[in-house]
Formats: sequence, structure tokens, C-alpha cells
Amino acid sequence: MDHIAIISPDASDEIRGNLVHLGIEPVGIPKTGLVQGPVSGHPDLQVFACGTRVFCHPDIDRAFRAKIEKRAEVVICPTGLSMEYPGDVPYNVAFTGSHAFHHRTAADPLVIDFLRESGVVRCGVNQGYAKCSTAIVGESWIITADASIHAASHAAGLDPLLVRPGHIDLPGYEYGFIGGASGLAGDMVLMTGTLYHHPDHEAIEDYVGERGRKLVILSRQRAVDLGTIIII
Repeated sequence: MDHIAIISPDASDEIRGNLVHLGIEPVGIPKTGLVQGPVSGHPDLQVFACGTRVFCHPDIDRAFRAKIEKRAEVVICPTGLSMEYPGDVPYNVAFTGSHAFHHRTAADPLVIDFLRESGVVRCGVNQGYAKCSTAIVGESWIITADASIHAASHAAGLDPLLVRPGHIDLPGYEYGFIGGASGLAGDMVLMTGTLYHHPDHEAIEDYVGERGRKLVILSRQRAVDLGTIIII
């Protein structure tokens, strides 16, 4: 397999099988008791990844860490997770390759130092669930339903698409977020399920296609927020 995908243990067999078909090895991240139950297996709350470097919270599952270390450099960070917001968002960073959107004060300091040293433009926003809220399409291209992230990305010179909130499933909550239902693998924008029920599905498809990307639907079910498909 050329890449691995850190995914929720709740990802369906259909999603896993389609990832394998794409040459991507799915690696489930164990659930943690440190955050709310419905999102306890969401990768984007437990890790932040850039290339082959993976930043993890200090209580990350040891077996998972050992598996990831075979393919990536693992950095254990000092900031622990907690149930109450914003204690659950230190690693929930939306990284495009050139820009990073994160909570203004809650992001882990090692992650912030890495972004600063890498010359990444850091955009502090009030929306702590920045990665959950943001589907990455390219360095200058994101899709979000969050007005503050859309405004910040536009002000930073990016070319974002603002869509209506909701219409993404997340068991245990009224709805989930489009970023948490997505992943980026090369020129493929991965979605956990279909978007036909989304009122902006045509705009999303056009936006992705017009930027030379391919929208890949990984299951026949409605898109569900699984906490991002993190590709390494």
C-alpha cells in the first residue's frame, strides 16, 4: 500500500474496502474515554498529521502508536484531551499545506511550533473544530459550512467554498461536519458517503472538479462525519 489512512473504528467495511481498492491501508484509531462518546474514535481529535509526521496526544493508544511508527514519525505532544470544549480540540487543525486554521488559544504548542517553523500561515479562528468543519481540496481550496473559517480563509487569499451547515450524519448529534466526512489523497477528495441529499451537492462537485480534483465516494450510504480520513 502506498499510503495509510487513519480512520475511525466506526468506519464501515465498505469504506475500508474502497480505501484498499485505492491502494490505501486503513488503520483504525482506538476510541478514547477522554472526549465525548460519539466522537471518541475521531482521528482529528486525537492526532494532527503533516506528511509523514503525526502529532499525538500524550495518552494515545500504545498499539496504535506502534503501528503508525512503522510508516511515520510520531511526535507525542504535551497537551492532554478533556471532555469539555475547547479541551477536545488541541489537534483539530485544518491544514491545507500552506495555511492552518485552528482555535486561537487551545492548539497544542508543539503543533504550533511546527507550523511556525515550517513557514505555514497560521489563522486563529473562534471555531475550535476547525478540521471537522473544513474539507481540504488543495493548498488554496477548502469547503466549509463555518462562516468564520470561510471569512478567515478568504482574507488569507484562499479560494474557499461556503456551503450550508448540516446534511452530514453524526450519530449522537443533530448533524456532523463536512470536513469530518472527508479526506485528501493526492488529487482525490474522499467522502465517506454520498452527498446527493446535500442542498449544495452540485456546487461541491463543480468546485472539486473545476480545481482538477476527483471526488471519490467511499460508500453508498449518506456521508457521515467520522472525524476525517487522515492520509499519511
